[in-house]
Amino acid sequence: MLALLLSLTAAADQRDFDATEGRREWTFDVKWTDETGARQRAQFALPTAAIQADIDTPLRFQKKDAAQQAARAVRQYGSTLPNVKVKTKVSGRGALSISVKAKRRSRAKEVLARAGEIRDEAMDAYLVEHGYTRLGDAIVADHARHVSEYADDVAPLVAALGGPTDDPREFAATALGYVQSIPYQSRAKVSNTYRRPLLVVARNKGDCDSKSTLFLALMRSAYPDLPLAVGYIPGHAFTGLGIEPARGDLTFRDSGQTWVVAEPVGPAMFAVGETKGKSQRRARWGMVDVRVAD
Repeated sequence: MLALLLSLTAAADQRDFDATEGRREWTFDVKWTDETGARQRAQFALPTAAIQADIDTPLRFQKKDAAQQAARAVRQYGSTLPNVKVKTKVSGRGALSISVKAKRRSRAKEVLARAGEIRDEAMDAYLVEHGYTRLGDAIVADHARHVSEYADDVAPLVAALGGPTDDPREFAATALGYVQSIPYQSRAKVSNTYRRPLLVVARNKGDCDSKSTLFLALMRSAYPDLPLAVGYIPGHAFTGLGIEPARGDLTFRDSGQTWVVAEPVGPAMFAVGETKGKSQRRARWGMVDVRVAD
């Protein structure tokens, strides 16, 4: 649902990627050419257990599983009601239907309304438990939440990228170049999958929201108090940094904050404060749906 490949002549160049799986840790050696044409290299290790947790997490929202959990909650509610029968049915595509039988029609309507509330509460609990959230009518990964959750996990990569600098823009440029160089994976080819940050690193591929989350997790690890945000437009996700805008920076306003655009998706090489196309137009017009990372 969130996928866009920006087509420009200057493309990020990952020159070499080597990952070695170990019992306790994976070691990485990554080489790329950044936006300035300079050659970069990062050598680091990440815990195997943490990477395996990302590997084991489903890449897509489990709609049927969520519906079944909600159905159990509704049936539990129905089991407490005398002289009322509450039935649920979950289709193969994860649609949940609820039926109620009672002696009085008014009672049936009352129970059905409450069952609907319980369904919604159970669904919301499932989303929180599994790291998802609502974006308009869609259910998407809770990218803003993952930014903070993965900050400690990506600390070795932050160190390999040179660590925090006095000016966050300087480190952001380095981290941005690294993430842009990771090969882009179109969701159209992989059924709308979202890769969590360590999986993007380990599998060396990701799409716009996957790479945006990784980039912001690197920034959160390096600068715990820096305001960070995920920006959504139809078909795409990018990021906002709460840094001082420089002359010529593309920015957008939300939540009382001016956000400097950072475009991690690649393979187009954009500096901090730059993007093109629909992202550029929507940011200028203030038409960005924003989720601020806690």
